[in-house]
Amino acid sequence: MKNFKKYFLFFSLLMSAFMWGCGEDEVDSMFMEVRNQEYDLVVLSDASPAIPVSFTASATDLEKVVVEVMKEGASNAIATSTLNNIKSNSLNRVNMSVKLPGNDKAPSGVYTVNYKMTSKDGEQTVGSYKINVINNMEPVLCNFTSRLPEGKTVWIRLYVPNGATLPAADRTVYLTGSFGSREGGSDWDGGGGPHKFTQLSPTCYEIAMHLVSGDKFKITRGTWDKQMTTAAGAEYSDFTYNGETTFNATAFNWKDLPTVTPTSTSGEILNVPADAVKAGMLTFVATLDNSLDAKGGDYYVVEKGATSLTGATKMIAFEGTNKIAAAVPKKTGVEYVVVKGSASATGKNRYGFAQSAIWDGKTNPVRVSIGTFGDPAFTLGNKIVIVGGATPGDWGVSSGQDFTKTAPGKYSITIDLKADSEYLLLPEYNQWNDKWAFGSGTSTQGTFDAQGNGPNLSTKGLAAGKYRIDVDFTTGMGTYKLTKV
Repeated sequence: MKNFKKYFLFFSLLMSAFMWGCGEDEVDSMFMEVRNQEYDLVVLSDASPAIPVSFTASATDLEKVVVEVMKEGASNAIATSTLNNIKSNSLNRVNMSVKLPGNDKAPSGVYTVNYKMTSKDGEQTVGSYKINVINNMEPVLCNFTSRLPEGKTVWIRLYVPNGATLPAADRTVYLTGSFGSREGGSDWDGGGGPHKFTQLSPTCYEIAMHLVSGDKFKITRGTWDKQMTTAAGAEYSDFTYNGETTFNATAFNWKDLPTVTPTSTSGEILNVPADAVKAGMLTFVATLDNSLDAKGGDYYVVEKGATSLTGATKMIAFEGTNKIAAAVPKKTGVEYVVVKGSASATGKNRYGFAQSAIWDGKTNPVRVSIGTFGDPAFTLGNKIVIVGGATPGDWGVSSGQDFTKTAPGKYSITIDLKADSEYLLLPEYNQWNDKWAFGSGTSTQGTFDAQGNGPNLSTKGLAAGKYRIDVDFTTGMGTYKLTKV
């Protein structure tokens, strides 16, 4: 017992000396973000409109904490939150939230979170980190009706950014779907039936419907050739009603009246499943071809070259779209691919290339488009050609304008081009049904539409002269880049 007391006394003296050496006046205030890590993904919605901020603080004399959120590169805060008059003398954890405005004022993108802590004696600690934000919050652009009519289950609300530019006699919008015959019309009639939206303004429409869970629908201006399309001009998969009381949609484009396609997806409503968004992780999103079933497949993310599903991450289907997602480790330089059922059934684009995503240390989520699964052997031929009014041979050219294959799936040509003219790429002269045309981007750089679809490529805004055109089919639907030489 005597020896124990001696050791205990020595230990107590040692701890006293340590505590004296780390008195409060010598403890540096520390703020450590524990909810979000650098370039994490945060998904905002009308139901969850705030960026969560959670700090640990070693200081015990906090007086005030200010958090500001601003667009990357901007100097003005778009949202702020303040914690004042902190009474606790032993604060160890600070939980705050910063509510962002709708996506019209705070579009999806990279944001900087700045924080400042002030102690009771006036000492300040500041810092910042960056996050990727997907802002799915609807802007307040329309004065929609709030109360549902009796017997109806859902308001379907439509925002049409270019509504004022639609033909004056062609602005009537319809709902068409699997519910038609049950609700006094016909199933999938394409529009023109009894299920007509009420136009509140040139840009705002609404319709009250009696739908049941599982009902599917689309939006048109009366016929299938006038159906609503995505921001990239592609046809939507069927929307599915899942019991919500409001369903919000935006008509970025119409099949018969496509507008200039956005060069980014900042306006896209990307409802990433919550289980695919995790602190310190990278969210991997795959858009599947309409022929593939997002919910019925057994999809995983693996590192490229994996021979088994050991360590694979199961992917989760989105609601209402043909997309799947998963949260994977942030490993710089590692290629991730989607597989179906086994490690050998790799997700490919329509040209046979495996679709991989590599984290660049900043972008979150990363995204791929997949047309099929299987052995990722390349199937495109060794030749592509350019034809059109922008080229020396015009639209009737039959030789002399062949690209050179520079690598598997990559092609290049140096050719004189005319200003403000159009052209297409073909697998062979006169093989028009298999054209590669404009998908998104600009005259100098962009992506192709699905093979066989899309408007002509253009040199609009470019000066006439000699250009090198580089084409890469190993990414998505394929990309093009023009460089003046």
